[in-house]
Amino acid sequence: MLAKFVQSDGAADVEFVEWWKRAAGESSGRASVLADIRAAVRSASRHPGFPVPHMRNQDAGLLNSDENLEDVPWAADFIGMLGRGPDLDSTEWSDVCDLLLDRHARENTRTAGEFHTPREVARLLVELAPPRAGDRILDPACGSGVLLAAAAQRIAGGVDGATLEAYATDRSNPWLATMNLAMHGVDRPVVRASEPASLFGGRGQGGADLVFSNPPFGQRLGPVEDVGWPFGRPSEHSADFAWLQYIWSRLSENGVGLVVMPAGAAWRHGREAEMRKAMVSGGALQGVIALPPHLFTHTAVPVHIWLLARGKSSRLPAADGDAVVFVDASGLGTQPPRRSRRVLTARDRALIVRCFHEGDHDEPGFSRSVSYREILEQGGGLDPRWYVGAGQEQSAASDTDDLFGELAGSAAKMSRSSHNLAWILETTRLPRDGIVPQHARLRDIVDGKVSDVARDGRAGLLLAGPSGSLVRAEDYQEAGIPVVMPTDLTDSGFDEEGIRRIGEEQAAGLGRFRLRSGDIVLARRGELGRCAVVREAQEGWVCGTGCFVLRPPAVLDADYFAAYLRSAPARTWLQARSTGSLTMKTISLGVLGELPVVLPDLSAQRLIADIMAQVDGHERMLREQLALTRKIRRDALHGLLSG
Repeated sequence: MLAKFVQSDGAADVEFVEWWKRAAGESSGRASVLADIRAAVRSASRHPGFPVPHMRNQDAGLLNSDENLEDVPWAADFIGMLGRGPDLDSTEWSDVCDLLLDRHARENTRTAGEFHTPREVARLLVELAPPRAGDRILDPACGSGVLLAAAAQRIAGGVDGATLEAYATDRSNPWLATMNLAMHGVDRPVVRASEPASLFGGRGQGGADLVFSNPPFGQRLGPVEDVGWPFGRPSEHSADFAWLQYIWSRLSENGVGLVVMPAGAAWRHGREAEMRKAMVSGGALQGVIALPPHLFTHTAVPVHIWLLARGKSSRLPAADGDAVVFVDASGLGTQPPRRSRRVLTARDRALIVRCFHEGDHDEPGFSRSVSYREILEQGGGLDPRWYVGAGQEQSAASDTDDLFGELAGSAAKMSRSSHNLAWILETTRLPRDGIVPQHARLRDIVDGKVSDVARDGRAGLLLAGPSGSLVRAEDYQEAGIPVVMPTDLTDSGFDEEGIRRIGEEQAAGLGRFRLRSGDIVLARRGELGRCAVVREAQEGWVCGTGCFVLRPPAVLDADYFAAYLRSAPARTWLQARSTGSLTMKTISLGVLGELPVVLPDLSAQRLIADIMAQVDGHERMLREQLALTRKIRRDALHGLLSG
């Protein structure tokens, strides 16, 4: 932001420009670069045209301390590049900002409930209900401001910050969102920190023409005063329907709300089913879109987009009287090489938007307009797959040309992925002085015996899951809090299909076994070395009896240790010390604590984890190519004979 301001408003003799030039001229990566940047920010933020007043007071990272000097070389190189690089236009500055936010989301596993919304998802929401100049736009859980930034970019002629209303439920996000909005052309943006309970009770400052939001999933609501919920009082165990009702209440007479929701909100039973029925009967719902899994950085969980509209707003021309449009887009998206998540392409988004803006909602296997009566007969369920019929019969034989064309495209992607992976493995060199030469026991790492916990921060925790007497077979139920067993662990995360659940009250009594984002769940029996890193979507789940939970100390990166556990040396070590039968190996907590771990410094750990993520992504592509080849073997013969 400072570099952009220097380019657009900085005269040669202005103080902040001098400080900026001095910082950009540094090439050695010394800490003095940070001092120069701080001086430039202090000077620029006094300028009446600076996009974010009081930036010098920001309490974040490189601007206020020298504690993490390992970041200085990266910062110095980046600042130097900006200082020497060619002039960028406003769109290119925004692209740089978006790329930095994507990197921040990948490297920051603790999101405090607010997921970083991928740019493609943000664009989809904005394309579904394009904002217009003069609209009042709200995001009550804005995170890093991605949705509002996408809306601002869509409006020609710039956006006055007064037309945007933004709140962040994570108090570390307001400054980040403010900077993001300023980089996307919003004049003097204001983002406020606010607790959900205060939002729900206050009802805001009037009607919003548009609401774009990705509120925290599975957040516990707690006790909230009865504020006249329009569709029923939400459960204290989940805030999902509190967010939906708050957003509905904030809409203007013809307002539209587009809300990212967990898939479970469409089919959970009990009080939420009654609220869904009330929303359908009350005409609050225009459509529901099922998106594919793996779209978000730290979770594989698929999500839905709920389209709320007052009076079947003209902003969504697909309004069909007493009906809801369902779109099953769960099969869309591509997984680019070296990327751990799927991406919605412009063509994917156009297919979804067409269902609402071209009036043709009934496409077999993809979209369908469903009457309120049919929805209520289905118990108020709103999962698009129930109505669209993802399993409807398509053509008896797949088109042979399409199949072989898809295989050729897959082979080209595999070739690029192989080349990129080989380049990474050949060019990456770890700093030799960053590796501790001897092995450290896992128990010593967790207990802080290989580092100064007071200096390094968070201490660790290693414990076994609850005994069978605490969670019995008869305690499991259809809905509730998931309990993680070894069979639910995969190298890419957690497999929710078939996962067991217990009631919220019982889970509350198992507090020490409740999972937090950044924890690692390890199998204690069966395939030793199997593990998964807990992301925000699994916050509050329970570690089951067949697992261990490790809460890494500050000196141990969760993704690095998960990769280390899956390695051949670690698996061999565990197998050699296991007990039980040949088909059901078991290890004890004491044995796991003795596991020798090579402990690089954090920067080396993160580099290793990133490389292993690239390897995992390459493996996924190989599996997808194998699945496509098997599909060709199954279907191509009939296509050849009929073609």
